[in-house]
Amino acid sequence: MTEAFSGAISTNSVAINILLAALWSAGASACFSVCLNAFHRDILFCALLGSIGWILYLSIFGLTGSLFGGYFTGAFTVSIVAEILASYQKKPATIFILPGLLPLVPGGGMFNTMEAALTGNLTKAGTLGYQTLGEAGAIALGIALASSSARIIRRIRIKTR
Repeated sequence: MTEAFSGAISTNSVAINILLAALWSAGASACFSVCLNAFHRDILFCALLGSIGWILYLSIFGLTGSLFGGYFTGAFTVSIVAEILASYQKKPATIFILPGLLPLVPGGGMFNTMEAALTGNLTKAGTLGYQTLGEAGAIALGIALASSSARIIRRIRIKTR
C-alpha cells in the first residue's frame, strides 16, 4: 500500500513539474513577444509555441538522455508550427519563431562557459563551450530543416494549382 502511494506522489510531482515548466516557458515567450511588439492576438500563439518547444525538449531529453535530440526536436516543432501559423495568418514566421524558441536558448551553458574561462578552468570551459555550441547547432538545424521543408511544400502547392 505504501509503495503504491509513493508512486502516485512521484507521478503527481512529475506532472506538476511539467505543468510548471509549461507555464514558465509560456510566460517567458509571452513576455518576449510583448518586448518584440507583437500584436496582442499573436501573443497567445507565441506563448503556446514556447511551451510546446520546452515540453518537447524536456520529454525527449528525459526519454533518450540526448540534449541535442531534445533541442533539435523542440526547435523543429516550434519552427514547423510557426510556419503553419504564418501561412494561415499571412504573416512572417519570424513573429512566432523568435518568442517560441526563447525557452530553448542555451543561455545557462554560455554563462557557465564564460565563468569557467574567467576563473581559469580552461578544460571545463572547453567542454561546456563545445556542448553549448552543439546545442545551438541543434536548434539552428531544426529551424533550417523546418524552414526548408515549408518552402519546398509551398513550391509544390503552387506548381500543383
